[in-house]
Amino acid sequence: MYGAIAAFAAQLIVANGFGAEGSGTFFQVMALFTVGTSLSVFGADTGLVRTVSAQVALGRNSAVPRLIRFATIPSVIIAFVVTSAALIYALPMVTPGMSDTYRAVLFASVPFLVASALMTLCFGVLRGQHQVVTFTALQNVVLPTIRVLAVIAVVAASAGVVYLALAWSTPIILVLLIAIWLVKKHMPTGPDTVAADAPAAETSKSFWIFSSARGVATIVESILEWIDVMLITAFMGVAAGGIYGAVNRYVRVGAMVEHTARMVTGPSISAALATNNLDRARSIFLNTTRALVAVAWPFYLTMMFFGPALLSFFGKEFTQAAPIFWIICSAMMLAAAAGGVQSVLLMSGKSRWQLYNKLSSLAVAVVLNLTLIPLWGLAGAATAWAAAVLTDTVLAAYQVFKYVGIRAKVSELAPSALLSLGVVGLGGWLVSMFFGQELLGLIIHVCVVLVLYAVLIVVFRKSLGIDKFLRARKK
Repeated sequence: MYGAIAAFAAQLIVANGFGAEGSGTFFQVMALFTVGTSLSVFGADTGLVRTVSAQVALGRNSAVPRLIRFATIPSVIIAFVVTSAALIYALPMVTPGMSDTYRAVLFASVPFLVASALMTLCFGVLRGQHQVVTFTALQNVVLPTIRVLAVIAVVAASAGVVYLALAWSTPIILVLLIAIWLVKKHMPTGPDTVAADAPAAETSKSFWIFSSARGVATIVESILEWIDVMLITAFMGVAAGGIYGAVNRYVRVGAMVEHTARMVTGPSISAALATNNLDRARSIFLNTTRALVAVAWPFYLTMMFFGPALLSFFGKEFTQAAPIFWIICSAMMLAAAAGGVQSVLLMSGKSRWQLYNKLSSLAVAVVLNLTLIPLWGLAGAATAWAAAVLTDTVLAAYQVFKYVGIRAKVSELAPSALLSLGVVGLGGWLVSMFFGQELLGLIIHVCVVLVLYAVLIVVFRKSLGIDKFLRARKK
């Protein structure tokens, strides 16, 4: 969560320093860089999480260096191709209509795609080695902290957007070097102890059959994350894109709860499924889902009731987007209640299923964005986003239950859900009614309602399943 908050803080600083138009340009650059990195890695990071953890669980330690080679060589080649294509695209003779500022930003940030791809692969290996704390520290603490400090320096110096792009990109080099050292440090060195009936060793073909499907899904995920911002910009202008991007960033902080849970539990689920321990996999899934509801729901409820206050931190012009929190956050709460279905789907080897789900979700997003943005503006984009999220969630939840045999019952999630709604939902509504949705109401909500909720979570942590989740994470 620290990483999401730090990234959000950087974007908050950008919005206040550069305004809606400046932040809109920055969001566009982030979108292209995210999609470019996903295209370069092409799912190999998730392939490493799954295969490294599974092969080590089977006692095949010698397979790990080979798996890293399977992933690295093609990914680096793809990264160089993507980088070259982006640099050619940014040439004045190819795109004469591109603004000079945007062209300069592309030239400044694109060369870091290769390093970003390698860093992402190293993160995959660390997760597969069950070095969750190490991985989390690098991705969610070290990298975003350096970025925030660099962004603050750029804004304080009143430098341009090009320097902002460099501030966002250059920390990748340092984190990559640290990650390479840590991967080598935690490489398994013991002799192989493979059982006679163990599955065959992973091959380059089997690795990329899984990873390529995941790669397309990751690219689709990246497009899904940013397509509404880009289409809002196309239909309504850069300033509107910056305003909607602020809402997007707030909601993504909440989505990082699910993402973090996936990062933490993915290797454990993979190991459990590899050894046919379905009960263990279901236990991890259930505890994770309970924790997601307990943490994510209060966050989304707070955004719904106090959107004007939260968006005012970006600037007064951003508060007009507050009503769309109700549309997006309602869908995100349902997605959180589905639990880590995406992680189970991936770690059970069903990456192709997830790809089809993401493509279905993307189709919904494209059709509804193109239809609803001209009619409803920002609310149309929010509706399209919510529909896309629910499409992906419903498909994944059905597949995990039907074909993997894992689900959480409503009765098992009810305590966490009712506590969130009863304390944060009811409390937030009462505070907003009596004190308003501006800063005063938000402060009272945080200091009274959320503090009370946190105390109740600690008191009832055993009955809510939070204790089991935390113990599993420590292991």
